[in-house]
Amino acid sequence: MHRSYFPFVTMGWLILTLIMVGLSLYTDYSKLKKNLSNDAQFVYSSIYEKAYINEVLLQSFTVLVSSTPNDQKSIRSFANEMRKRYPHIERLQIQHQQKADGGNFGRAENFHIDPTQNDFNDRFPITFIEPLNPDTRYLLNKDLLADPVFTETIRFGRKYHQPVTSPPFLLDNNKIGYALFLAFFERNTAPSPDNLYIASLVINTEGMLPNTSFLSEHTSISLMDENGEILDQHLSASTTKLPAWLPSLAEHRTVNRFGQSFEITIVHKFGPKNINLGMLLILLSASLAVYFMLTAYLRQKVKAAVEHSSIYETLKNARQQLEIRIHTRTRELREQLIENRRLTHQILAVQERERRNLSRELHDELGQSLTAIRTDAKILKRIHPEENSLVNQTAESIDAIAQNIYDVTYGMMRALRPSALDDLGLVDAIQECIISNRFAEHGISLHNDYRGALNEMSEDYNITLFRLAQEAFSNIIKYAQARNVWLDIHRTSQGQRREICGDRLEIMISDDGCGFDIEKDAFKKGFGLIGMRERVRALGGFFQISKNHDRGTRIIAIIPLGAEVAANDPETATPDQEESAEPAH
Repeated sequence: MHRSYFPFVTMGWLILTLIMVGLSLYTDYSKLKKNLSNDAQFVYSSIYEKAYINEVLLQSFTVLVSSTPNDQKSIRSFANEMRKRYPHIERLQIQHQQKADGGNFGRAENFHIDPTQNDFNDRFPITFIEPLNPDTRYLLNKDLLADPVFTETIRFGRKYHQPVTSPPFLLDNNKIGYALFLAFFERNTAPSPDNLYIASLVINTEGMLPNTSFLSEHTSISLMDENGEILDQHLSASTTKLPAWLPSLAEHRTVNRFGQSFEITIVHKFGPKNINLGMLLILLSASLAVYFMLTAYLRQKVKAAVEHSSIYETLKNARQQLEIRIHTRTRELREQLIENRRLTHQILAVQERERRNLSRELHDELGQSLTAIRTDAKILKRIHPEENSLVNQTAESIDAIAQNIYDVTYGMMRALRPSALDDLGLVDAIQECIISNRFAEHGISLHNDYRGALNEMSEDYNITLFRLAQEAFSNIIKYAQARNVWLDIHRTSQGQRREICGDRLEIMISDDGCGFDIEKDAFKKGFGLIGMRERVRALGGFFQISKNHDRGTRIIAIIPLGAEVAANDPETATPDQEESAEPAH
């Protein structure tokens, strides 16, 4: 081997290094593209949800107005509540078809429209508006059919009685918005021009986009109408200016539902911050190591003395790199364990938050709808008071079914999120859980003992103890065939148990049932016991399941209060079953 080969080796190494760097950059580019696609899908889902909310709100508004068109107080109360709940709703309006009266306000000729057309023989003045204030009062009695911005929209809505969207227009606050119209007739009356109404929502497009705090630097979101006109645009804060030659990534989404059509575009400028510098450094380091080893091997062919030295140095470097990798891997595994515990805690928190939100949505949305159904049924019963009439009997059946649905929904809400946990505290929530499980009907006697300030703990500890008791009670009733159940919950700061001292919670749930093979089945079938264990571990506690003397099963959990550090430290993690449980009875 001659030294003249060294330039070719160097050239090959450079080419290989460039290929690896290119693959690394391509990986970063693909990852950024995937993240951008996820962001675009999130924005799409958010706008789609708001478009759906707009359509549902408009439908609910028309149902209320068609039932009681003259009850201005109820209509305004509903409209005010909806505006508070959904800030992107600028205002709610009602137009009532009327014969042309020859007035000067809002006439067709004021907008240079031929008033002799058949579509303008009638007027659609605004008879209701919310909010009603000095800034909007001028809109009352304004004929929107004569306004060229809304002419075609109202024509379509009046003809087909479907939700229809107006072109974008400038709001009073110089922001861009659009209106969503729906025509309807007054309920319980024959359809006629005299009882034709059009309800409308004026929507601020600036509120359609979600909070863009998740955007990375050099990213922009544009919300456009179906004609490509920009309705709203958000740009991320940028501290540096990138060169124009760097590539840009773009994701497009189209929302076209419920009469509302939008184009969404997210653009991100690929910059240095999107490059995984750590991976590049590793690739370059590995490439350099290979290059040096190769050159050492080549020099070995040139001179025997240098060969021995080169081999020795290579082995020494390899050993050092191996030790460094072992140390790095050990540290990474330790950090991963800590991260897994933290993620478990977050997952449980998200799960409880979703349960609470779902319970609230069931109460707010389904409860309101069921109330409206029952109200309509009672109105039918008052209109047809004869008990033997088909309408009266049908209305009675609808009312009973709606009440039954409400009862089932209320039971689901209690299972998802016990209201007593938020209103009365942990002890009352557990008592409610005990009552709902109906131990007496299953021939089970419950013995409970509560000690300490159990109603003065934070949300994490309350929900953890409640879910432990809930899951344990469910398992006992389903499988244990027990006659007695003992529930002990103590809060104490005296002494020490299982290497946990200071302010802590001690919970024990035991029964005298048939038991099961703990070593074989405890954490290998189902997710109930696993969920209990991970909830306790997420708070840095100790969890153990064992036999309760000769019969039954015993669960012990010890949780330090406020011990976030212990929850994240794998060295303080305690085993599940290694030590025997202490006698309870």
